[in-house]
This record gives sequence, structure tokens and C-alpha cells, in this order.
Amino acid sequence: MPPKKNTAKKRAAGGIAHKVSGPLGSPVSNVAEVLPNASAEPEVPGENHSVWCLICRDGAEDDVWLYKCDACPRVMCSQCIKVPATHLDVVRRVDIIFLCLSCHSQRTHRCPAPYVGFYRDSLPEEGGRPVLPHFLELNSKFETASCSLLAATPIAIIHFIIGANDEVITPVPLLSRYLEYFYPSGGYTYLEVVFDVATHQKIDAYNRTQQERVARLIRHLGPAGRVFAFFSNHSEQGSGWLFAGKVNGKYIAMSVSQVLSTVFGPYVSLLKATNIVFLVCSSIVAYEDSFVELKQAILNIKVASAIIFPATRFQPLVATNFLLALAELVIVEQLNLQKVFPALLSLSNRLGQHTKVILMTKDDAINGPRLSVTTFARAHTQTQPWGIDVPAQCPLCGSTNSWSEKVGVTALEKSDRGNATDQAAVISYIFTCTYTECGRSQGKQPHRFNITKPPGNLVGGAKGKSSSWFQSPSTFFSTPLPVHTLSITEGKRLRCSNESVEMTASTRKRARN
Repeated sequence: MPPKKNTAKKRAAGGIAHKVSGPLGSPVSNVAEVLPNASAEPEVPGENHSVWCLICRDGAEDDVWLYKCDACPRVMCSQCIKVPATHLDVVRRVDIIFLCLSCHSQRTHRCPAPYVGFYRDSLPEEGGRPVLPHFLELNSKFETASCSLLAATPIAIIHFIIGANDEVITPVPLLSRYLEYFYPSGGYTYLEVVFDVATHQKIDAYNRTQQERVARLIRHLGPAGRVFAFFSNHSEQGSGWLFAGKVNGKYIAMSVSQVLSTVFGPYVSLLKATNIVFLVCSSIVAYEDSFVELKQAILNIKVASAIIFPATRFQPLVATNFLLALAELVIVEQLNLQKVFPALLSLSNRLGQHTKVILMTKDDAINGPRLSVTTFARAHTQTQPWGIDVPAQCPLCGSTNSWSEKVGVTALEKSDRGNATDQAAVISYIFTCTYTECGRSQGKQPHRFNITKPPGNLVGGAKGKSSSWFQSPSTFFSTPLPVHTLSITEGKRLRCSNESVEMTASTRKRARN
């Protein structure tokens, strides 16, 4: 069958665009400040307890009670704890203090003690006396981590997405529908921020539109609310620059610092200490200048952590399972992203066949804040040893699926523990083409190659039956003295230029792995 033009909507987060050094057109004068007064009264009540039981993750209906912990926002339901019938009225009095199982576990971690739950007048460390004559019996088992908070505080998901007819196709709206279930009382909001900032006029319209949206968001979140952000865009495959929008029906790309400073500008106060996921293809990482600007932007915004998927033609939909697990563990249960990252990877074997995952976390060093940058790659002993892909095709004979079972080369590996004996470990694998005619016409032996173990280690919590994830050593990025510095400040404009930017040697330079 002859080939035909593909008319399906673009799904990969990369492409080609005309590169310009700044927004087109003339700056708009008398631009109002885009950030509202952050002291606006919150719309949500002061009650921030969860509505989901810490143990069973269920709510309360009919004759089921939720007991609110007096030391944290967690709750436990009357079906998961067995309060004696003789004390049901007693434990519901206003002078009775309830301590959830999670808070009890934290207090007795080093010195185990019976869980009694209910105390008179004050918490146990303040002299509170147990209400029940014996320990409080549990009727169920943990279905979440004991430190989970289960949607106890208001949350806003902000999704920044390039605005055009062929925008990036992402699973973020699906995640939003999933998250709505956990906030039946209205503590959840999803804000889709569609942007086209290719000209000064469009930037002015964007800022004016976002002004009221940010004000409403601040009122919704109140003092205890949280924000989680996604950024969906294309990156220009020849430079790593980000798409800014369209002019005359064609995409315009600008430097990473210019696009992020413009798009994030109205929201910068809300993005501090948040987690953000970049759904952008690998060009932004592959080119050193663009990757430096991205890391600098993350540092400047002061986010807690950022995730990016450096596949050459990254398909965001492939990350759906990973992002659903992230939504449940980090957004709903409020667990620390770094601590649960191995668990997220263990649920994402298919994602590892498509892309590596880069985790960037803020690290407050003595000399100032810096980013810890760690790359994770799927590891399969036959197809991706230590995260390094085995070629799909023999370069000598062109055959596929022809590699022999690997042959491991071992060496003694020094133990980090003082008195422990050294262990034999595989340091490389040798593969040989099994096609009988390989190399014969060239008068050569069948093609053979080896893969040597790079620095790093397999992630313990991400191991499966046949595959796992390989973690490369972390690198650290602190603020350099670059030519282009990202400064996200309110009320300032980007410089204007209609001149096309030629790719320089520096722009062409790929980032070193």
C-alpha cells in the first residue's frame, strides 16, 4: 500500500518553529501589575481535616462516624476502629482528645506502646489520660502509608498548555477527573492556563486575563492550600527553545527563559515550593543552553521539585500510569515526592521503554540553593543493561532480534562496609550476532559488542521480575553567571525584536550526559 499523509493530531511534544529573540510587535504601555493582593479573604472555611479515613480511604455515610485527630488533619472512621459500646457517647464529648494511628506511630516509633486513641483533656505528652479501659482495637489494615494525609487541604492543579489547534495531547485532564473524587466538599480546583505569548499584544492580553484568575485561586487556597503544576508544550528540535505561540498561522519559538518568565510570571507567588511536571520532549534537555535556562528557571521559581521526560519524541500519554500514581501518592496522600519516587518508577515499566525520567529537586546547600539533578533509566538485562539500549539491528548484517544471550564479565567490587568481604559483580556484558551469515560477505567475524556498567546503581524500590530502574549519580546545578539570566518579576517586559535568530555553535552544542 502506498504511503499517505498522516492527518492525525500531533501527539509528540516536539517540532519545528521559527525562532525569534523576543515577542513580536511593540510593547504595550501602561501595563497594570498582574499579581493581586495576596491577603484576600479565603473562600474556604478554616476546617482542613480530611474527609477520608486514614485506614480504609473511605468516607462517612449513615451511621459511620469520622473521628478527627486533634494533632493533624487525618481522620479515622468508626468501621476501622472498634470503640466499646459502653464508651461510644464518652468518646464523642467535646473534652475528649483523639489521636490518630499515624500520630501515635510517630510518637512511639522508637518505643512501642499500645494504641488507645482517646484521651481526656489533652494529648498524652501533655498529661492526657486514656479514656478506654484497654487498647483501641483496629478492624482493618492500612491501605495507604501511615503518614498519608489524604486530601486534607485545598489543592489547585494548574496546567499551563500551549494554545493552538494542535496543542500537546496530555493525560492531565484525566488526572483532574480522578482527583475530583477525593475532594467532595469543594477543596479541589483545576485551572487550565492556555497561553500564546508570541507578541507583545498577546502577552498583555495574557497578563490581564490571568490577573483575576490568580486572585480567585489565592482566595480558594487560603493560607494552607497547595499547588501542583504541569507545563505542556513543544520544544524546537533544532535548539531546545520552547514554542511561544503562533504568528500568521506558524509557530514561533523563543528561548526557554523568555517563555517561562512570561508564562509563569503571573503565578510565580503560587509556584513557590510546589512540584511541577514538564511534558516537553528532549530537545530542551539535549541542548546545553536550553537545559541550563530550564534549571535556572526552576531555581528562580523556588519549586520543591520538577520532573521531565527526555524522550526524543516524547508522547505524554505514555506517562499516564506514572502520573496517576504520582497523583495518588503525592497529591492525594501528600507523601514526599523524593521518597516515593522508586514506587512511582516500579509502576511505570512501559514508560521506561519510551523515555528516561529526570528528577530535579531543590537542595539548600551552605553556599546557597542548588538543584540536585538525577536521571533514571529502565534497566533490563537483555535489552537495556543499566539503562543502556541494546541496538535494535545489527550494524554489520542488518538482522534484527539476533543478539545472543549476553555473557557477563565479572570483577570484585569493593564493599562500603568495613569488615564485609568484597563481592563479585558484573561490570560488562558481551553480545554477539547469531545470524549465520553475519560478516561473511565482508570477510569478518559475526558482529560483537560490549556494554560496560556506568556509574550508578539499581533502584531498590523499583525492581520488578525482569526489569528495574537504574539511577545515575546526581549532579548539582547552582546559579552560574550566564549570558541570559531568567528573572521572573512582575510588571517587566521582554525585549522586542523581529529579527530571526541564527543558530550559534553554543546553541547547537548538545548537553553532556
